[in-house]
Amino acid sequence: MSGFVRVLGFRPTFFGTPIGRYGDAVLRGPGRWAIGEREVFGAAVSAGNACGYCTGVHAQIAAECLGHPVVDALVHRKAELPADVEQAVPPMLEFLRRLSRDPEGLTTADVATLRAAGIGDDAIREAAHAAALLEICNRVTTALGVDAMDSVGNRESALMLLRRGYDL
Repeated sequence: MSGFVRVLGFRPTFFGTPIGRYGDAVLRGPGRWAIGEREVFGAAVSAGNACGYCTGVHAQIAAECLGHPVVDALVHRKAELPADVEQAVPPMLEFLRRLSRDPEGLTTADVATLRAAGIGDDAIREAAHAAALLEICNRVTTALGVDAMDSVGNRESALMLLRRGYDL
């Protein structure tokens, strides 16, 4: 059992169950963004927060859905962006990075840029919820010293979360 799953199970009624249900709603519920795109958002926010555990797991889920080249380009910034990536994802991802890094620096012009890229208000809210979820989990994971897993652990966790969802 991974470190974060143990965290969720420690006081489930206080943290584990509510955050799991929130995670299931924002990362698996109906919406504008595909599961892999939401996971890319979470992995990129986690990478920006230097949370190795969350980056590893969510990047692996995104890779299972979208492929490693997409994750390498969007999350790790180590490759060219594949041509088949949905056009709205890169600007949304850059907005979420800025939201995480400098929320006070965002302006209405930043939202107008997203709208000009064809991203509606509901889609912006959905992506912001995915980022907010990971912001919370990054801080809890980091504060409690949950270590990043190796690639085998990331893949096992990713496959389990794809199968079961987050409402553990």
